[in-house]
Amino acid sequence: MTQNSSSEPHVTIIGSGVGGLCMAMRLIHAGHTNFEIVEKADDIGGTWRDNTYPGCACDVPSHFYSYSFEPRSDWSRTFPARSEIYSYLSSLVEKYNLKAKTRFNSEIESTKFDETSQKWQLFTKSGETLETDIVVTALGQLNRPKVPSIDGQDGFSGAIFHSAEWRHDVSLEGKRVAVIGNGPSAAQFIPEVAKVAGELTVFQRSPCHVVPRNDEPYSALQKAMFKYIPGYRRFVRGLIYWSLESNFTAFNDIKKTRFLIKALNFSGTITDQVKEHFDEQVTDSHLREILWPDYEIGCKRVVISDDYYPALHRDNVRVETKGIQQITSSGIDTVDGTAHEFDVIIYGTGFASTDFLAPLEVTGTQNTELNTAWKDGAEAYLGISMPNFPNFFMLYGPNTNLGHNSIIFMIECQVNYIVDAVNTLKKQGAKSLDLKAHKMGEFADYLKARLATSVWEKDCDSWYKNNAGKVTNNWPDFTYIYEEATKKVNLDDYNLSPAPNDPERQAAE
Repeated sequence: MTQNSSSEPHVTIIGSGVGGLCMAMRLIHAGHTNFEIVEKADDIGGTWRDNTYPGCACDVPSHFYSYSFEPRSDWSRTFPARSEIYSYLSSLVEKYNLKAKTRFNSEIESTKFDETSQKWQLFTKSGETLETDIVVTALGQLNRPKVPSIDGQDGFSGAIFHSAEWRHDVSLEGKRVAVIGNGPSAAQFIPEVAKVAGELTVFQRSPCHVVPRNDEPYSALQKAMFKYIPGYRRFVRGLIYWSLESNFTAFNDIKKTRFLIKALNFSGTITDQVKEHFDEQVTDSHLREILWPDYEIGCKRVVISDDYYPALHRDNVRVETKGIQQITSSGIDTVDGTAHEFDVIIYGTGFASTDFLAPLEVTGTQNTELNTAWKDGAEAYLGISMPNFPNFFMLYGPNTNLGHNSIIFMIECQVNYIVDAVNTLKKQGAKSLDLKAHKMGEFADYLKARLATSVWEKDCDSWYKNNAGKVTNNWPDFTYIYEEATKKVNLDDYNLSPAPNDPERQAAE
């Protein structure tokens, strides 16, 4: 299929989660309607469509985990549940009529840049070939469940599943349940499972730092203030932003963090919260020994929860720190030789976060393969573009994840940059923008220097690092610096290819 004839570039957005929908809406705001969303599933929503486990919710307050250009006054509580976020996204799809712009049940298997036509060809699993001028990937970093390889796991006689593929047909009432893993998702569903399971055993490889959630429902008065008082929502968003932004000071040791600590008077905020929360909620002496981490705060993702620690204190819950040797037909054997019997096993083991864009295969100019370019770990300029991949842009790409603020803020920055790229191509009458290699090199040096001062480089395993120990996921600076860097495309960073049949421009080149 070829896109509709138009004087403006055609954009194909891969994915209809938070990033893909943001890209589509901002294109519409900018007057660009020549785009299509391609979605592998039969519905929109990305991670908020796929993750339906009990207790699923956001770790960012509702008035900041929403688009700045589409605020909502009637959020029910401080931290939105999965169902409320999904409803919010669905309402925007309806408002912007985005289902009419979406090709559902179409997974892109590979994409290749045609240097003659200066267009991208996209190949679907079903055998279709699509053509477009610009590709924007919105696949996210947490979209592929990570299931550990454990001997015997295929022979378990009961139900066994990952939290991102929750089996709602499996009753946990009165059952003996094992949870393998204790990261942020597990910390959300463990308290819910503990309420109904007969016995719950949490297999913990290493403990996590936990800060209080302080989640509360909004009163009718608060909702009215959000709705009727001009500027109040924006004021609250600003408070949330700067309170979250200050937490970055706990994760990095660059000089400017010390200035922010003094300026905002948030000295040790997240560190103090973690310790106070632990002391208040972990009262059992054995649990105090096994639940306090031996690594710095932020080295692994911090869990935000009011009910995780209390759940582990329940009489029907046990935390097992012995390593898993194998899964048997009846349960789990630990390395000390103990056989534990279970009816259900749930993986709370997170996602394959460092395999960016996988399993999508991408081939750019001179047959450059993305997997080859990323053999030592994913990287991209501002997390958005790469040399040899013209008109190929990413949302939530390498080194744009946050450990302290809202990813929607980062996505909006990226979307604004890409919209400016579309505008630039149209204004310049060019067919493609290709990042200059030395710009990628300069940016990589910047990342390396900043990451060297961060807690993520410390000696601990986390989903922020690839197997070689390279931090590929997190943004190593303040988000306001990222916002400034992505305000507009700098033409000095890119090579422009002229439009076909443009002799004057070709001569000038």
